[in-house]
Amino acid sequence: MLKKLIKCLVPVLAVSLVLGGGLLSARRGEAADKKLDVSICGGSIGGAWAAIGEGVGEVIRRSYPGSNTAYEVGQEAANIVLVSKGRIQLGIAHAQLLKLGMDGASPFREPYSNLRALAVLYGEAVEHFVMRSDTGIKSFDEMKEKKFGLKLNLNTKDSFMEIVGRKVLEAYGITYDDLGAWGGTVNFMSMSPSLDLMRDGKIQAYSNVIQVPSSHIVDVSTNVGLTLLPLSEGAIAKVNEELGTYGTVIPKDRYAFLNEDVPTVGATVVLFSNADLPDEDAYAILSALKENFDYFRNIHSSLKELTLADMAKTAPVPLHPGAAKFFEENK
Repeated sequence: MLKKLIKCLVPVLAVSLVLGGGLLSARRGEAADKKLDVSICGGSIGGAWAAIGEGVGEVIRRSYPGSNTAYEVGQEAANIVLVSKGRIQLGIAHAQLLKLGMDGASPFREPYSNLRALAVLYGEAVEHFVMRSDTGIKSFDEMKEKKFGLKLNLNTKDSFMEIVGRKVLEAYGITYDDLGAWGGTVNFMSMSPSLDLMRDGKIQAYSNVIQVPSSHIVDVSTNVGLTLLPLSEGAIAKVNEELGTYGTVIPKDRYAFLNEDVPTVGATVVLFSNADLPDEDAYAILSALKENFDYFRNIHSSLKELTLADMAKTAPVPLHPGAAKFFEENK
């Protein structure tokens, strides 16, 4: 009886193995044949977001040959609108600005609730309010008390970086109009040209939300005396309440010109998409990042400490369902 049962089972098992192998081959072939067609918007050419955006496109092409990817120069608030409206598939932005966009809060005129995060790119984007030390100003309170006519540059208008700088000033009761009335100036420009102006003495301060340490600031500090203005506990609380940032410090050992830690606020930079991005595409994009992780983390210094576990921490923006599935399967 046992011999008869074995004779019956052998052909069945053989057929199962053949079918199973065929299904596995089909699945592998499906992955190999998958092609993605995505555009990615980030920041200005030469900046960190451009390097990262182009890097995302490269890992997609490496994992899915024949895919079409394109990096497009963008501005942060505009990136959010373009992705929400489906004109571009992927964007780079601060999670905190994405949340403002989803809620329809300023600088947005309407809610863009269909945004979803795919992954954290880096989690320590920190407010730097950089001053030339020859101004003699060492605090925001002193600036206000003296009605100091500060010549200030911030990042592009309505970017999260600019909004943070503005909210920091407002936490001390200082507005852009106040600076102008005191004889100062306020302009909006990306980091490299702004720091060139600071080096030449044409502006006295620059505010941006960037990683620590910033190689650009280190470079300027080699021939210009610099200081970073600290934020009080009260100012940090006000900014965090309005923007969803978090309190942090810039350690004194990160810049040679610092003598003590500098309290400030921080934010998180994410790769995001429209909720309508197919789940399998979101999953495939993250799979490509994982398959090329060593390459991706070497694209820019801001990515060097990135881990898969970190990438899933996209709050306050919800994960795309395809991304949630990926991280659940890759714990």
